[in-house]
Amino acid sequence: MDRDTKPVIATLMVAALTIGTDFTGALLLVTPIERDFSADITTTQWVLNIYALTFGVFMVTGGRLGDMYGHRRQILVGIVIFLVASVSCFLAPSIGWLIGSRAVQGVGAALLWPCILALAATSVDEDKRGLAMGLILAGVTGGNVAGPLIAGVVTWIGDWRLFFLVNTVMAVLTAGLVLRFLRKESPGKTGEHIDIAGMAVLGLALLALIYGLDVGADWGWASAGLIGLLVLSAALFVALPFVESRVKDPLLPPSLMRNREFLLALSTNGLLVPALFVAFLYFPQYMQKTMGWSVLEASVGMLPMMVLLAVGSILGGRLYAPIGPRRLLLAGYTLVALGAATIIFLIPSWGYFAILPAMIVMGLGATLCVGTAGTAAVSTVPPSRAGVAGGLSFMVHLSTGALGVAGATAIMNAETAGVAQAGMDKAFATGMSHAYWLATALAILGIIVAAAIDEKKMQTVHD
Repeated sequence: MDRDTKPVIATLMVAALTIGTDFTGALLLVTPIERDFSADITTTQWVLNIYALTFGVFMVTGGRLGDMYGHRRQILVGIVIFLVASVSCFLAPSIGWLIGSRAVQGVGAALLWPCILALAATSVDEDKRGLAMGLILAGVTGGNVAGPLIAGVVTWIGDWRLFFLVNTVMAVLTAGLVLRFLRKESPGKTGEHIDIAGMAVLGLALLALIYGLDVGADWGWASAGLIGLLVLSAALFVALPFVESRVKDPLLPPSLMRNREFLLALSTNGLLVPALFVAFLYFPQYMQKTMGWSVLEASVGMLPMMVLLAVGSILGGRLYAPIGPRRLLLAGYTLVALGAATIIFLIPSWGYFAILPAMIVMGLGATLCVGTAGTAAVSTVPPSRAGVAGGLSFMVHLSTGALGVAGATAIMNAETAGVAQAGMDKAFATGMSHAYWLATALAILGIIVAAAIDEKKMQTVHD
C-alpha cells in the first residue's frame, strides 16, 4: 500500500468506526431508554430495528448515488445527515422522537457505508483489496467494540443521551478528515435514475414483516391484524420483481441478478448475521436481567466477542488471497453454527460461562465470514458497480439481521408472556435459547451456500 493510499484508507477506517460505534452502542442503551421513557421492550427495540431497516433499505441507493456523482461527495452528504440526526437523538423528548431520529441516522449511515466500501476496493490494486477491506472491517468492528464501552460509561455517569453527543463529535471528526484526505472524483453514470418505486416496495415489505413479528405476541398469532400484515408483506415481495421490470434503472440491476456467483456471495453476507445481532441485543440483557450486572459490566462482558471481531477482520483480510473466499466462508459459517448451537443448550446456572464459549466461537467464525463475504460480492462485479454491490451486500446484511432480531423477539415475547416477575429471569434465558434455533438453522444454510460457490468464477470483472 503506497504512501498516498494510506491516509485514504485511514480516513475510511475512521468513517467506518463512527458507524460501528453507533450501531452496537445503542444496543446497550435499551434498558436505560426503557426506564427513562417508561416503555417496554416491544417499543424500545424499534430504536434498533428502525435504524437497521433504513440503513439496509437505503444502502443500495447510497451506493448508486456514489457511483453516479462521486463517492467522496456522497460520504460528506451522509455524514451531515448522520450528524444532524445524532443531535436530534440527544435532544429527543419522547420515545417516538428518538425512533424517528434513529431512522434518519440510518439513512445517513446508508449513504456513507457503500461509498466507504467502494473507495476502499477501488483505491488499491487487486492483490491488496482483501487487506483494504479487512482494514475497513477492522474500523467498523473497532467501533463495535468501543460502542458498548461508551454506552456503559455514559449510563454509569447517569445519562444515556451523552452517547449521541459522542456520535456528533465523531461525525465532525470524520467530515474534517474526508475534506482533507479524500480527493474529488469525476462523475460516473450520471444518466441513471434512482429507483424510488423499488425502494418503497422493498422498504414497506420489510417493515410490514418486521412489525408483524414484533406485535405478534401482543395481537395474537392468529389475529386478523397480524395475518393482514404478513399477507401485505408477502404481496409486496411478490410484486417487487414486476415493479423492478418496469423501471429504467432498477434497485436490483439485472446484470447483477443474473450473476450466480454474486448472488451466492450476496447470500453469505446475511445468513450469519441473525446469530450475531441476537447476541448483540440479548447477551447484554442476559447479563443484566439474569446475572444482575450493570450496563457497564455487561459492556465489558461483551468484549471477548467484540475484540475478536475487530482484530480478526484484519486477519480475515490477509487470508482472503492466499486461502480463497470459499474455504474462509465454509470455516467461518461452521464456527458460527457451532457457537449458535451452544446457546440452544444454555445452562443459566453457569452464569457468564454459559454464553462465553458462544461469544468466542461465533466471534472467530464472523471474523472469517464478514469481510470475506463483502469483498467477494464487490469483486464479482465491474468497478463501475462497486458502490451498488457494496450497498446490496450490506442491505442483505442488515435486513437479515433486523429480521433475525424481530423473529427472536417474537419467540422471546411468546416465552415470557404471562410470566410473573419472579420467574422472568428463567423465562428470559429459556426464550433466548429457543430463539437460537432460527439463528443456527440460518448459519447451517450458510454452510450449504458457501459450498456451492465456484471460486474460479469469483474474480474481478472489468467493464
